Amino acid sequence: MTLQRIIALLVAGILLAGCASSTLRSTWRDETDLGTTPRKLVVFVSVKDDNLRRMAENRVLQSIPPGTSATAGHTLNLDPKLETEEVRARLKEQGFDAALLSRLVSVDKSQTVVPAQTQYAYDPMFRRFGPRFGSFYSFYPYVYTTPAYTVDNTTVVVETLLYRLPEGKPVWTAVSETLNPRSSAQVVEELITLVGGKLKSEGLLPSR
Repeated sequence: MTLQRIIALLVAGILLAGCASSTLRSTWRDETDLGTTPRKLVVFVSVKDDNLRRMAENRVLQSIPPGTSATAGHTLNLDPKLETEEVRARLKEQGFDAALLSRLVSVDKSQTVVPAQTQYAYDPMFRRFGPRFGSFYSFYPYVYTTPAYTVDNTTVVVETLLYRLPEGKPVWTAVSETLNPRSSAQVVEELITLVGGKLKSEGLLPSR
């Protein structure tokens, strides 16, 4: 494998490892809502993978500060279908006054083309004194060009909603996206920080 190819692969690996990040694409809040902190909250994560759902719901629970009692939806044997009257009735029976629901919207694939770039390297042995290069021919060995390459991108889009119960009325929503996550766990951790921080700043979750 050529030196240029090795360098290109290393650069691509650094880009892929370092560019994973989550951002809020949009948020909405019902201005008529009183904005009180829920007293008893149920947390739902709507994904097909049951193991992922359990892990995500448990991590959200661990992140909620004292001041709000929280329960994972999977422990209630309930599907996260808050528009269903039966689900809302069961939650009302158990005294829940709010529900936090996160659901996967899409996993989008795209590609980014990184153009070829010319790089300049100095003499690694520092064997030259005075002017670094006496001519083009002594300079040439320290010039290399990384070839163009394509980076595959994955964008995970998640919608999070806060419902008031027993009405089942959404009063706050956020759409987030995570670029090139290394794992589902990374998406969960970043959204806990991002979305949870936003809810706390708006007084919809206790700050401590």
